[in-house]
Amino acid sequence: MLIQGQVGQVTALDGAQNNLRQGRTGEIILSQAHGRYHEQTSRGQLFTLNLTATTTAISAGNLTGAAAAASTQFALWNPIGSGFNLSITKCLIGPISGTFAAGPVYHGIIQTSVPTIASVGTAYNNLVGGKSPVARYVASAAGTALTGGSAPVTFRTMNLSFSATAFASAAGTSTIADIPDGDLILPPGYGWVPLWTGAGTSVLNSYSVTWEELPI
Repeated sequence: MLIQGQVGQVTALDGAQNNLRQGRTGEIILSQAHGRYHEQTSRGQLFTLNLTATTTAISAGNLTGAAAAASTQFALWNPIGSGFNLSITKCLIGPISGTFAAGPVYHGIIQTSVPTIASVGTAYNNLVGGKSPVARYVASAAGTALTGGSAPVTFRTMNLSFSATAFASAAGTSTIADIPDGDLILPPGYGWVPLWTGAGTSVLNSYSVTWEELPI
């Protein structure tokens, strides 16, 4: 197949048909017309779950407490037969106070059986007013038992790690973002939960996760 382009700037009216633009070394010139996630958001395929603040514990959402049907404050799963894949695009964690367990936070995967409980909390379509997600989820400050779910396994490290010292920053700190950007996908029958290396002491933090629902 021959792809023909035009080198140099092009000025055209709406409705005109033009060749692709090329640079002087043959490369195709691309320009971003909208924001990165505009297409998925405008079609109502992007969703966000948020937890403003946990209670003063990381309720079993850690490596030592991550047993089957354990309690956790934040989780996402794809029901069997949903007809969609869940592509995680962003995960954000905002430390507030307390002494966090030393070490990184991990992406945990529930890969044998997903919970059977109804969703806890509220997830929003990033197209404001759009449809509800097919995904199920937990956003609970006090924690909720993932009844029927298998123990999660560590998938990989997030872009976040702590030393075993009390967290305090009068000047403020940035929310820590991990951007899977499409390379972490939950097929039907799989789930996701953030896993810490331990419960820590008097820990307060916030969570947010954004995902895209893609028809299979």
